[in-house]
Amino acid sequence: MRKATLFALMLTLLLTACGGEEERDPASELQAAYAGLAAATLEADITCHYDDETRTYTMLCDYTPGSSTVTVLAPEDLAGISATVAEGELTLSYEDVSLDAGSYSAAAISPVAALPKLMEAAAAGYVSQQSVEELEERSCLRLSCDLDGEEGDLYTTWFDQETLLPLYSEISVDGVVVYQVAWSRFEVREPQGGGEAQDGQDAAGDQTAREDGSSAGGETAGEETGTENEADPAA
Repeated sequence: MRKATLFALMLTLLLTACGGEEERDPASELQAAYAGLAAATLEADITCHYDDETRTYTMLCDYTPGSSTVTVLAPEDLAGISATVAEGELTLSYEDVSLDAGSYSAAAISPVAALPKLMEAAAAGYVSQQSVEELEERSCLRLSCDLDGEEGDLYTTWFDQETLLPLYSEISVDGVVVYQVAWSRFEVREPQGGGEAQDGQDAAGDQTAREDGSSAGGETAGEETGTENEADPAA
């Protein structure tokens, strides 16, 4: 067993390569680290606020900057639906069932596109607001970002300042919160530069995870909070 390398290590290495720590801008440093991600596994509960109802989905995302595959884990009647998000295009894969993209201008932002869009904003969005706030007794860097070509859409994420992992996000359209995202898993599979993949990263920073996604105690990564993260040695 070895302790999993925190995502923050990527940022440390990046800053060292840039030479010096004077006049550091936390927002631009965090975005540079996310821009360096080549691949990650993400999981989150996404609550969608439509005009006449509220729905919650659990999504698993196989993320890469160019193309991501998202699979619905819950609710049960939609489990197994998957979609590929690439270059602004959304392709659904399913049989005899459909996933509503919502009635907002952002669908563009279907629920299945929410996680890739948030990652895009974290890596390359224009930061319109930033602050340091407390969330669930954790000190967080809160960033609100715009994306080119999406007037009125705002992507806001609370990043744990210690690990740089996303804890909670909101996607707003014209000032109205459309999606609320509670992150439960964030595993960096391929760090910047194509180095050794890191297992065991979850958004709560608290599970012992293995390559098959289960914890040492047999639970899914990201279900509990409060302890440090560990992972098996890479093969």
